[in-house]
Amino acid sequence: MHSSNYNVGWIAPLSLEFTAARHMLDVEHEQVIDNGYHYVAGEIGDHKVVIGIQSKMGTSAAADLAARMRRACPNIRFFLVVGIGGGDVVVSSPRGNHGGVFTYDTGAWVEDGQLSNTGHLNGPPPELSAAVGSLRSRHDGHQGTEIPQYLAQMRSKLSQETRAKSEDQGGENDRLFERDAPHPQDKANELCNNCCDLRFCTQRNKRGQGAVRAIDTPKIHYGNIASSNQLQISAEMRDRISEEHQAICFEMEGAGVIQSHPCLVIRGICDYSDSHKNKNWQHYAAATAAAYAKELLKSIPSDLGVQHGRDQICPPAAHPVNHFGSIQTAGGKVILGNTFQSNGGAMSF
Repeated sequence: MHSSNYNVGWIAPLSLEFTAARHMLDVEHEQVIDNGYHYVAGEIGDHKVVIGIQSKMGTSAAADLAARMRRACPNIRFFLVVGIGGGDVVVSSPRGNHGGVFTYDTGAWVEDGQLSNTGHLNGPPPELSAAVGSLRSRHDGHQGTEIPQYLAQMRSKLSQETRAKSEDQGGENDRLFERDAPHPQDKANELCNNCCDLRFCTQRNKRGQGAVRAIDTPKIHYGNIASSNQLQISAEMRDRISEEHQAICFEMEGAGVIQSHPCLVIRGICDYSDSHKNKNWQHYAAATAAAYAKELLKSIPSDLGVQHGRDQICPPAAHPVNHFGSIQTAGGKVILGNTFQSNGGAMSF
């Protein structure tokens, strides 16, 4: 198939996210090759999708990849940045003064300890915003979600070892530490079980009814996503940014793409954007985010605006976004939200 036929760009920052994306394709085509770069291509519903993986983490690498993919496939209508962050599933959606994603790398801290705003980021293109709203209404009603079905289909294509990693790791292994109980800095590579006081953490299955999740049915959150080039590992900074800017997720790529291209950010949460990093949930988080992205694409007409060319399909919507700096990442659920850019990582809670 000719590269000009592809209308959706899917950016997977990490290899495990790339694996989840690839196995969500209904049909896989031959690779798209352009100037030495190789992209996995295929179909989801009626959409022709091209998937790219970043050479390194961060907003600049994401921006470079999006630009290369647009050159290779000039009729890409919009991008989905899909991967792990900190919570259930988070989808970038406008909140307050933000268009869904904001940066916090370029802001300044003023005397009262708050972060000043220094710029703006585009919100999601209208067709994506409408599709997100429609899908959200469906999930809130009796129709339910296709995420469990898509997860099962994806796992059937995986090796036994990878399949086990992509499954829900159990509420007893989902632990939230108190903000004032950080992981020892000199034991960053040790498991929390070996060096942290577990009296200061609460397992998911002990947090009440609101934390209960059916198997393979993550809760979808909508709101602002803070984006940075640095991994977010400070619980104090996490809470501060969240309270001031209604951020529900921290990540490291979305702002790089959304500044120049129509884009929606979707993150599966794998930790709590604090110092207690845990890779056990990363494959499951990547899978749930990819499953939501597939369900979203299935709800969008494939011929909407394609004949008009990329520059007329999704004109950038100017939404203000705050910029601030020095936050780091964590992960967990699936989040659709606004993205704030920083030198940090992704988080949601």
